[in-house]
Amino acid sequence: MSKLYVIILLVFTATVYPQSSEDLSKRGLASFGRGDYNAAIADFSRIIELTSRLDTKSDRLRQDFNSRTSPLDDEGTGVTVLDPRTAAAYVNRGKAYFAEGKIEQAISDYDHALTISPTMTAAWLCRGIAHVGGSQLDLAMVDFERAMKLDERLSDSYIGRGTVRQAQGDMPGAVADFDKAVKLDPKNPLVYYFRGESRRRAGNIDAAWEDFEHALKLNPKSAPAYVGRGLIYLRNGKFEAAIDDLTKAITLDGRLGHAIANRGFAYRYLGKQDLAEADFKRAIEMDPTLEADIADGKVRIPAGND
Repeated sequence: MSKLYVIILLVFTATVYPQSSEDLSKRGLASFGRGDYNAAIADFSRIIELTSRLDTKSDRLRQDFNSRTSPLDDEGTGVTVLDPRTAAAYVNRGKAYFAEGKIEQAISDYDHALTISPTMTAAWLCRGIAHVGGSQLDLAMVDFERAMKLDERLSDSYIGRGTVRQAQGDMPGAVADFDKAVKLDPKNPLVYYFRGESRRRAGNIDAAWEDFEHALKLNPKSAPAYVGRGLIYLRNGKFEAAIDDLTKAITLDGRLGHAIANRGFAYRYLGKQDLAEADFKRAIEMDPTLEADIADGKVRIPAGND
Protein backbone atom coordinates (compact mmCIF):
# COMPACT_ATOMS: atom_id res chain seq x y z
CA MET A 1 0.00 0.00 0.00
CA SER A 2 1.49 3.30 -0.92
CA LYS A 3 1.36 6.48 1.15
CA LEU A 4 -0.47 8.18 -1.63
CA TYR A 5 -3.50 6.01 -0.95
CA VAL A 6 -4.28 7.84 2.30
CA ILE A 7 -3.56 11.26 0.82
CA ILE A 8 -5.75 10.86 -2.28
CA LEU A 9 -8.45 8.58 -1.01
CA LEU A 10 -9.68 10.40 2.11
CA VAL A 11 -10.95 13.96 2.57
CA PHE A 12 -10.02 15.78 5.77
CA THR A 13 -12.71 15.73 8.43
CA ALA A 14 -14.72 18.94 8.41
CA THR A 15 -14.18 20.98 11.57
CA VAL A 16 -15.87 24.00 13.09
CA TYR A 17 -14.05 25.43 16.09
CA PRO A 18 -13.96 28.67 18.03
CA GLN A 19 -12.23 31.31 15.94
CA SER A 20 -8.63 30.66 17.00
CA SER A 21 -8.92 26.94 16.48
CA GLU A 22 -10.74 27.43 13.18
CA ASP A 23 -7.87 29.56 11.91
CA LEU A 24 -5.36 26.92 13.01
CA SER A 25 -7.40 24.22 11.30
CA LYS A 26 -7.48 26.14 8.02
CA ARG A 27 -3.77 26.83 8.22
CA GLY A 28 -3.00 23.21 9.08
CA LEU A 29 -5.02 21.94 6.13
CA ALA A 30 -3.27 24.40 3.82
CA SER A 31 0.13 23.27 5.11
CA PHE A 32 -0.80 19.65 4.52
CA GLY A 33 -1.96 20.46 1.01
CA ARG A 34 1.41 21.88 0.05
CA GLY A 35 3.33 19.05 1.72
CA ASP A 36 4.54 20.95 4.79
CA TYR A 37 3.61 18.20 7.22
CA ASN A 38 5.63 19.52 10.17
CA ALA A 39 3.72 22.79 10.06
CA ALA A 40 0.43 20.90 9.78
CA ILE A 41 1.32 18.75 12.79
CA ALA A 42 2.17 21.84 14.81
CA ASP A 43 -1.18 23.47 14.05
CA PHE A 44 -3.25 20.37 14.75
CA SER A 45 -1.30 19.81 17.98
CA ARG A 46 -2.14 23.34 19.05
CA ILE A 47 -5.83 22.69 18.36
CA ILE A 48 -5.68 19.63 20.61
CA GLU A 49 -4.09 21.76 23.32
CA LEU A 50 -6.78 24.41 23.00
CA THR A 51 -9.68 21.98 23.08
CA SER A 52 -8.42 19.55 25.72
CA ARG A 53 -6.08 19.29 28.66
CA LEU A 54 -3.62 16.67 29.87
CA ASP A 55 -4.42 14.90 33.10
CA THR A 56 -3.06 12.15 35.35
CA LYS A 57 -4.61 9.22 37.15
CA SER A 58 -5.19 11.38 40.24
CA ASP A 59 -6.91 13.99 38.07
CA ARG A 60 -9.26 11.34 36.73
CA LEU A 61 -10.49 10.57 40.22
CA ARG A 62 -11.68 14.16 40.45
CA GLN A 63 -12.86 14.71 36.89
CA ASP A 64 -16.45 15.43 35.96
CA PHE A 65 -18.18 12.28 34.74
CA ASN A 66 -19.43 14.26 31.73
CA SER A 67 -15.90 14.66 30.34
CA ARG A 68 -14.33 12.19 27.94
CA THR A 69 -10.82 10.85 28.55
CA SER A 70 -8.49 9.30 25.97
CA PRO A 71 -5.38 7.28 26.99
CA LEU A 72 -2.10 8.74 25.77
CA ASP A 73 0.47 6.34 27.20
CA ASP A 74 1.06 3.49 29.63
CA GLU A 75 2.07 5.77 32.50
CA GLY A 76 -1.41 7.04 33.19
CA THR A 77 -1.24 10.36 31.39
CA GLY A 78 -4.35 11.07 29.37
CA VAL A 79 -6.30 13.85 27.75
CA THR A 80 -9.56 15.21 29.09
CA VAL A 81 -11.57 16.45 26.14
CA LEU A 82 -13.09 19.87 26.55
CA ASP A 83 -14.42 19.93 23.00
CA PRO A 84 -15.57 16.62 21.42
CA ARG A 85 -14.31 17.91 18.07
CA THR A 86 -10.80 17.36 19.37
CA ALA A 87 -11.19 14.02 17.60
CA ALA A 88 -11.07 15.77 14.22
CA ALA A 89 -7.74 17.38 15.10
CA TYR A 90 -6.36 13.96 16.09
CA VAL A 91 -7.48 12.48 12.77
CA ASN A 92 -5.98 15.32 10.76
CA ARG A 93 -2.71 15.20 12.68
CA GLY A 94 -2.64 11.43 12.19
CA LYS A 95 -2.87 11.94 8.44
CA ALA A 96 0.09 14.30 8.55
CA TYR A 97 2.09 11.77 10.57
CA PHE A 98 1.16 9.05 8.08
CA ALA A 99 2.25 11.22 5.16
CA GLU A 100 5.63 11.54 6.88
CA GLY A 101 5.85 7.75 7.21
CA LYS A 102 5.32 7.82 10.99
CA ILE A 103 2.81 5.00 11.05
CA GLU A 104 2.84 4.26 14.79
CA GLN A 105 2.23 7.90 15.65
CA ALA A 106 -0.57 8.08 13.11
CA ILE A 107 -2.26 4.99 14.56
CA SER A 108 -1.92 6.43 18.06
CA ASP A 109 -3.73 9.60 16.97
CA TYR A 110 -6.49 7.57 15.31
CA ASP A 111 -6.81 5.57 18.53
CA HIS A 112 -7.34 8.80 20.48
CA ALA A 113 -9.93 10.00 17.99
CA LEU A 114 -11.87 6.75 18.27
CA THR A 115 -11.75 6.82 22.07
CA ILE A 116 -13.33 10.26 21.94
CA SER A 117 -15.72 9.52 19.07
CA PRO A 118 -16.22 5.77 18.41
CA THR A 119 -18.62 6.42 15.53
CA MET A 120 -16.20 8.64 13.60
CA THR A 121 -16.05 6.84 10.26
CA ALA A 122 -13.04 8.81 9.01
CA ALA A 123 -10.96 7.63 11.97
CA TRP A 124 -11.76 3.96 11.26
CA LEU A 125 -10.87 4.43 7.59
CA CYS A 126 -7.64 6.25 8.32
CA ARG A 127 -6.56 3.71 10.91
CA GLY A 128 -7.31 0.92 8.46
CA ILE A 129 -5.07 2.56 5.87
CA ALA A 130 -2.33 3.02 8.45
CA HIS A 131 -2.59 -0.67 9.40
CA VAL A 132 -2.16 -1.56 5.71
CA GLY A 133 0.90 0.69 5.62
CA GLY A 134 2.26 -1.25 8.58
CA SER A 135 1.44 -4.60 6.91
CA GLN A 136 -1.17 -5.41 9.57
CA LEU A 137 -3.76 -6.60 7.12
CA ASP A 138 -6.02 -8.39 9.59
CA LEU A 139 -6.33 -5.26 11.72
CA ALA A 140 -6.96 -3.19 8.61
CA MET A 141 -9.77 -5.52 7.56
CA VAL A 142 -11.47 -5.07 10.94
CA ASP A 143 -11.28 -1.28 10.66
CA PHE A 144 -12.64 -1.12 7.11
CA GLU A 145 -15.52 -3.43 7.98
CA ARG A 146 -16.33 -1.34 11.05
CA ALA A 147 -16.48 1.74 8.78
CA MET A 148 -18.87 -0.17 6.48
CA LYS A 149 -21.20 -0.89 9.38
CA LEU A 150 -21.27 2.79 10.24
CA ASP A 151 -21.97 3.84 6.65
CA GLU A 152 -22.71 1.11 4.14
CA ARG A 153 -22.76 3.60 1.26
CA LEU A 154 -19.23 4.90 1.80
CA SER A 155 -17.18 3.78 -1.19
CA ASP A 156 -13.86 4.33 0.63
CA SER A 157 -14.64 1.40 2.94
CA TYR A 158 -14.99 -0.97 -0.01
CA ILE A 159 -11.85 0.44 -1.63
CA GLY A 160 -9.97 -0.16 1.60
CA ARG A 161 -11.19 -3.72 2.03
CA GLY A 162 -10.56 -4.36 -1.65
CA THR A 163 -6.92 -3.34 -1.33
CA VAL A 164 -6.53 -5.66 1.67
CA ARG A 165 -8.01 -8.55 -0.30
CA GLN A 166 -5.76 -7.67 -3.22
CA ALA A 167 -2.71 -7.77 -0.93
CA GLN A 168 -3.87 -11.15 0.38
CA GLY A 169 -4.13 -12.51 -3.17
CA ASP A 170 -7.92 -12.67 -3.17
CA MET A 171 -8.48 -11.04 -6.57
CA PRO A 172 -12.14 -12.13 -6.97
CA GLY A 173 -12.93 -10.70 -3.55
CA ALA A 174 -11.04 -7.50 -4.35
CA VAL A 175 -12.85 -7.05 -7.66
CA ALA A 176 -16.21 -7.60 -5.92
CA ASP A 177 -15.39 -4.82 -3.45
CA PHE A 178 -14.27 -2.49 -6.22
CA ASP A 179 -17.44 -3.29 -8.18
CA LYS A 180 -19.41 -2.08 -5.18
CA ALA A 181 -17.25 1.04 -4.92
CA VAL A 182 -17.81 1.80 -8.62
CA LYS A 183 -21.58 1.66 -8.12
CA LEU A 184 -21.33 4.00 -5.13
CA ASP A 185 -18.85 6.42 -6.68
CA PRO A 186 -18.85 6.01 -10.48
CA LYS A 187 -17.00 9.26 -11.16
CA ASN A 188 -13.99 8.45 -8.97
CA PRO A 189 -11.04 7.57 -11.26
CA LEU A 190 -9.17 5.80 -8.46
CA VAL A 191 -11.91 3.21 -8.10
CA TYR A 192 -11.42 2.16 -11.72
CA TYR A 193 -7.67 2.05 -11.25
CA PHE A 194 -7.94 -0.21 -8.20
CA ARG A 195 -10.34 -2.56 -9.96
CA GLY A 196 -8.18 -2.53 -13.07
CA GLU A 197 -5.10 -3.45 -11.07
CA SER A 198 -6.88 -6.42 -9.46
CA ARG A 199 -8.10 -7.53 -12.87
CA ARG A 200 -4.59 -7.16 -14.30
CA ARG A 201 -3.14 -9.31 -11.54
CA ALA A 202 -5.85 -11.90 -12.13
CA GLY A 203 -4.92 -12.05 -15.82
CA ASN A 204 -8.12 -10.38 -17.04
CA ILE A 205 -6.14 -8.00 -19.24
CA ASP A 206 -8.94 -6.72 -21.49
CA ALA A 207 -11.12 -5.73 -18.53
CA ALA A 208 -8.12 -4.18 -16.77
CA TRP A 209 -7.34 -2.12 -19.87
CA GLU A 210 -10.90 -0.80 -19.96
CA ASP A 211 -10.68 0.24 -16.32
CA PHE A 212 -7.37 2.08 -16.80
CA GLU A 213 -8.74 3.81 -19.90
CA HIS A 214 -11.84 4.87 -17.99
CA ALA A 215 -9.73 6.19 -15.12
CA LEU A 216 -7.72 8.30 -17.57
CA LYS A 217 -10.87 9.69 -19.17
CA LEU A 218 -12.04 10.82 -15.76
CA ASN A 219 -8.60 12.12 -14.81
CA PRO A 220 -5.98 12.52 -17.57
CA LYS A 221 -3.39 13.15 -14.82
CA SER A 222 -3.91 9.84 -13.03
CA ALA A 223 -0.38 8.54 -12.48
CA PRO A 224 -1.51 5.09 -11.26
CA ALA A 225 -3.67 4.55 -14.35
CA TYR A 226 -0.67 5.30 -16.58
CA VAL A 227 1.34 2.78 -14.57
CA GLY A 228 -1.35 0.13 -15.00
CA ARG A 229 -1.66 0.71 -18.73
CA GLY A 230 2.13 0.86 -19.08
CA LEU A 231 2.48 -2.54 -17.45
CA ILE A 232 0.00 -4.01 -19.91
CA TYR A 233 2.05 -2.57 -22.78
CA LEU A 234 5.18 -4.05 -21.19
CA ARG A 235 3.49 -7.44 -20.84
CA ASN A 236 2.47 -7.35 -24.51
CA GLY A 237 5.95 -6.45 -25.72
CA LYS A 238 5.04 -2.88 -26.72
CA PHE A 239 8.09 -1.40 -25.05
CA GLU A 240 8.03 2.09 -26.56
CA ALA A 241 4.40 2.53 -25.53
CA ALA A 242 5.23 1.17 -22.06
CA ILE A 243 8.05 3.70 -21.69
CA ASP A 244 5.73 6.50 -22.78
CA ASP A 245 3.04 5.65 -20.22
CA LEU A 246 5.48 4.95 -17.38
CA THR A 247 7.28 8.22 -18.12
CA LYS A 248 3.96 10.08 -17.89
CA ALA A 249 3.31 8.46 -14.52
CA ILE A 250 6.80 9.30 -13.24
CA THR A 251 6.46 12.90 -14.43
CA LEU A 252 3.17 13.21 -12.55
CA ASP A 253 4.54 11.53 -9.42
CA GLY A 254 8.29 11.14 -9.09
CA ARG A 255 7.95 8.91 -6.01
CA LEU A 256 6.82 5.84 -7.96
CA GLY A 257 9.97 3.74 -7.64
CA HIS A 258 8.29 0.63 -9.02
CA ALA A 259 7.28 2.55 -12.15
CA ILE A 260 10.86 3.72 -12.65
CA ALA A 261 12.15 0.16 -12.25
CA ASN A 262 9.65 -1.23 -14.75
CA ARG A 263 10.59 1.47 -17.23
CA GLY A 264 14.14 0.22 -16.77
CA PHE A 265 13.05 -3.22 -17.94
CA ALA A 266 11.40 -1.69 -21.00
CA TYR A 267 14.65 0.10 -21.82
CA ARG A 268 16.56 -3.15 -21.31
CA TYR A 269 14.30 -5.01 -23.72
CA LEU A 270 15.01 -2.31 -26.33
CA GLY A 271 18.74 -2.71 -25.81
CA LYS A 272 19.11 0.70 -24.14
CA GLN A 273 21.21 -0.62 -21.29
CA ASP A 274 22.54 2.74 -20.06
CA LEU A 275 19.03 4.10 -19.64
CA ALA A 276 17.93 0.86 -18.00
CA GLU A 277 20.76 0.93 -15.47
CA ALA A 278 20.06 4.58 -14.68
CA ASP A 279 16.43 3.75 -13.90
CA PHE A 280 17.37 0.74 -11.79
CA LYS A 281 19.83 2.82 -9.79
CA ARG A 282 17.29 5.59 -9.26
CA ALA A 283 14.59 3.12 -8.21
CA ILE A 284 16.83 1.38 -5.68
CA GLU A 285 17.92 4.71 -4.20
CA MET A 286 14.25 5.56 -3.68
CA ASP A 287 13.31 2.13 -2.35
CA PRO A 288 16.13 -0.33 -1.47
CA THR A 289 13.61 -3.20 -1.28
CA LEU A 290 13.32 -3.04 -5.09
CA GLU A 291 16.86 -4.32 -5.56
CA ALA A 292 15.88 -7.97 -5.13
CA ASP A 293 12.94 -7.59 -7.52
CA ILE A 294 15.17 -5.99 -10.14
CA ALA A 295 17.69 -8.81 -9.77
CA ASP A 296 14.85 -11.30 -10.28
CA GLY A 297 13.78 -9.50 -13.45
CA LYS A 298 10.34 -8.54 -12.24
CA VAL A 299 9.20 -5.63 -10.07
CA ARG A 300 6.09 -6.21 -8.02
CA ILE A 301 3.57 -3.38 -7.91
CA PRO A 302 2.56 -2.65 -4.29
CA ALA A 303 -0.96 -3.70 -3.36
CA GLY A 304 -3.30 -0.75 -3.38
CA ASN A 305 -0.71 1.40 -5.10
CA ASP A 306 -2.03 4.63 -6.42
